[in-house]
Amino acid sequence: MEAQEGDVKSCEASKVKWKGGFVALPSIIAFHFYCAMEHSLVAEAEAQVFFKAKAKGGFRALPFIISNEILEKVAGFGLNINFITYLNMQYHLSHANAGSLLFVWGAVSNFAPIPGAVIADMYLGRFIVVAIGSIACFVGMVFLWLSAMIPGARPPPCDMRASPELCAPPEARHMAWLLAGFVFLSVGAGGVRPCSMAFGADQFSRHPKERRSRILQVYFNAYYGSIGVAFMVAVTVVVYVQDNLGWKVGLAVPTCLMLLSAASFLVGSGLYIKDRGSKRMFAGIGAAVAAAVRNRRAWLPAKTEDGVYHHLKDCKLTVPTDRLRFLNKACMISNTKEDKSGSGGADGISDRGRLCTVDQVEQLKSAIRVMPIWSSTIFLAQAMNQYFAVPQADAMDRRVGAGGFRVPSGTFAVFNMLTMSLWSGCYDRWTAPALRRLTGNPRGLTMKQRIGGGLVFGTAAMAAAAVVEAARRRQALGGGGMSAFWLVPQYALAGLAEAFGVIGVIEFFYTELPKSMASFSMALLYMALGAGSLVGSLIIKLVHEVSGRGGRTSWLAEDLSAGRYDYYYWLLAGLGAVNFVYFLWCGWAYGEEGQNVEWEDEGEGETTIA
Repeated sequence: MEAQEGDVKSCEASKVKWKGGFVALPSIIAFHFYCAMEHSLVAEAEAQVFFKAKAKGGFRALPFIISNEILEKVAGFGLNINFITYLNMQYHLSHANAGSLLFVWGAVSNFAPIPGAVIADMYLGRFIVVAIGSIACFVGMVFLWLSAMIPGARPPPCDMRASPELCAPPEARHMAWLLAGFVFLSVGAGGVRPCSMAFGADQFSRHPKERRSRILQVYFNAYYGSIGVAFMVAVTVVVYVQDNLGWKVGLAVPTCLMLLSAASFLVGSGLYIKDRGSKRMFAGIGAAVAAAVRNRRAWLPAKTEDGVYHHLKDCKLTVPTDRLRFLNKACMISNTKEDKSGSGGADGISDRGRLCTVDQVEQLKSAIRVMPIWSSTIFLAQAMNQYFAVPQADAMDRRVGAGGFRVPSGTFAVFNMLTMSLWSGCYDRWTAPALRRLTGNPRGLTMKQRIGGGLVFGTAAMAAAAVVEAARRRQALGGGGMSAFWLVPQYALAGLAEAFGVIGVIEFFYTELPKSMASFSMALLYMALGAGSLVGSLIIKLVHEVSGRGGRTSWLAEDLSAGRYDYYYWLLAGLGAVNFVYFLWCGWAYGEEGQNVEWEDEGEGETTIA
């Protein structure tokens, strides 16, 4: 307890010593971040040498990494939240078509991190990939800004609210310009999203392992909390500018922010720990798959300890686990009499081309085992991407205060991230200690429990949206109005879904997969969100077409009160409930988390047999 009090006092006492004005701002931010995260983890002496000039990595590198992510997220969120309005009013796309297009773009942007992660982990390293991605995001934003600046880049002006049937649809050249911007933004997302958070975690790679695990747990919450702050700035400041100053200024702001994002990341280049990509991990997993196929007819001993297995010399893992036992054939030496040297090395085993090591087999198993849980997290995208809540708010009473100020429709999404940020900030400081006493788990809740909680809150958000939309429709058809602040519950529940589900998914994949696959583990989250966006787009198309057959009014009609958006939300809530049952089965099948072996990531090593 004395050490903890000393750390806090050291941080408090040091706050008044900083000088240098704006130039010192990154260091001040880093030091405050350091104190907040490390007040119970580090000694006072370490705090005093924290900012040594020659040190690389650690907390002094974080301001540049986090500011890159925050500025990128402010620009991205500010664009994404309100862009359905831009597509509807400027490109004359219906709400259903605009929502479907945004879902597809979201899917592409969330799948792009997979090749980005592979390139980072195998070839270029995370620093170069994040830098390229940041520049690509800026170029994409320039394209979208020019679509507002150049009249010929979009259809002729027309009032979609008054007479949508008279508005000319976009031509191929208009859509080509728009999609070019989307492509660059998706390429940028493929570089930034899987690598930024993992690159920040790399800065603690020189910390002792025991303390690093605690630091990373707090780091993930703090990192995602900072994204929440970025979101709140985006849906208040950026959306207000778009609604009140027009789209020329409204798209210029995120473009400038994206430029600052790339610049801030590159400025801190000299402070970073930069690990180069390594082909060993993915090559090893590929070798394990190939060896398992070649040896599929081999006889497998009834007990694992009875076999003879190919492994790295001096490796702690000498025999494979019993999980997915059929893959153990990939590292089993079928003819030990051919081991002339007795070591199982390259000179001693004539069939080494048909073998891989025990470590490679276990890495393959870890990747396979997480996939069912990954598939169950796809539903989180439905709770996060509430595109139709913006036109809902537009059809409601958004006035607040005696002056009758109208809150921009997209700004209500601030309650999503406000809830998420508050929960993330409170979790480590108050909630987790209380849960530790109740559950006996060092994390408070297990990672699977957090994911499950996110799925429950996501389903509840859809149910709340259905109830509110049904009430709004009744009021509108009766000639009355309804306050847009009734949308707050669904946004708050969606925020809790992110706070539990998304952070739980990040921590789960990062912990359960090899550290050399860190970028890939981050990309798995975005791949789930991308799959969710594709599913969401498919659901919209099916609902729109099926419900509108036979001359009936579609549930997703352009006139919200003529449609039945509440039925659409109830459909999503029902699918969410089914998905939660599926997740429970996946969690049971996975077994206890945190049981993976120590990975031998460094060096090829010598090989032997067990």
